[in-house]
Amino acid sequence: MRIAFAAILATSLLPSLALADSPFTGKTGALTFSVDRSRSTCTFLSDAPAEKIRGTAKGVSGDFTIADATNPAGTSGKISVPVANMETGNGMRDSHLRGPDWLNAGSFPNLTYAIADVSGLAVTGNRASGKANGSFGMNGKTKDIVAAVDLAYAADKNLLKVTSKFTVSLKDFGVKGKAGTVGKTVGETIAVECTVYASGK
Repeated sequence: MRIAFAAILATSLLPSLALADSPFTGKTGALTFSVDRSRSTCTFLSDAPAEKIRGTAKGVSGDFTIADATNPAGTSGKISVPVANMETGNGMRDSHLRGPDWLNAGSFPNLTYAIADVSGLAVTGNRASGKANGSFGMNGKTKDIVAAVDLAYAADKNLLKVTSKFTVSLKDFGVKGKAGTVGKTVGETIAVECTVYASGK
C-alpha cells in the first residue's frame, strides 16, 4: 500500500518538478519586458460569404512580466493596439472601420488584451506553449477570451517573443456595423494573430 501511494505521489509531482527545472529562461526571480513597437504586429481576418478581408495593425505597445523565471505559467501582461493603425488595403473601408458603427476609434482608440496567466503549458527548451487566460477590450466592452499562446525566450538578447491566436465575436462587443453587413460582407467573428517582441528591462 505504501509503495503504491508513493508511486501515485511521485507521478502527480512529476509535471510540477519538470516545469520547475525547465531551462526556459535559465534564470531565477521575476523578469519584466517592454514591447518593441517597431517590430510587433497583429493581423486580423474577416471571412464572410461575400468577401474575405485581411488586415494588419502596427504600433503594438505594452509590457509582460514572468513572476518566476523558472515557471512561464506566471506570465502576465497587457498589449494595446491603436484602432487608427488598423489597415485593410482599402482607405475608405479603413475609415468606416474606425467609425462609430464599427470600432468607434473616436471614443475607444485602442484594442487591448490583458493576460492573467498561462495554463496547459508544454515546455521544450526555451519555448513554452499553452493557453493564455485574459480579457480583450474593444468598443468600450471587455470580455474574457482564451488565446493559444507560444513564448520563446532568447537569453543572449534578453528578448521575449510572444505569439498568440484567438477569435473575437463582433456581437459580444456591440459592433453592429452598417445594417446587413455583418454576416454577409464582414464575418461575425474575426480571427486575430499577434506576434509581439518584448525586450527585458
